[in-house]
Amino acid sequence: MSERDELESLRHKVNKVTVEIIRLCGERFSLARKIGEMKARMGFPIEDLKVEEKLRREVLEKCSVFGVDAEFGLRILDLLLEESKRNQRNMIERGKTDK
Repeated sequence: MSERDELESLRHKVNKVTVEIIRLCGERFSLARKIGEMKARMGFPIEDLKVEEKLRREVLEKCSVFGVDAEFGLRILDLLLEESKRNQRNMIERGKTDK
């Protein structure tokens, strides 16, 4: 395989991984919406700092295992958490909980 072919192959793999990350984000947000619905029905707050801290520790551990910069991993986690909370707040404001 030529270097040019290898480059194209690697780019193709990067594209596939990127699309998979987006798919997984969609799955995560769907789960977060369900959690938000349950929290709303149960009268729980959107934020649970204990759960978030536990997840932060797990992300830091996995960053080490997978060779991902810890600061980068935590920035991604912060984005995911903020988007999940935003979706939950919007859902509650629109009254879209199962009753």
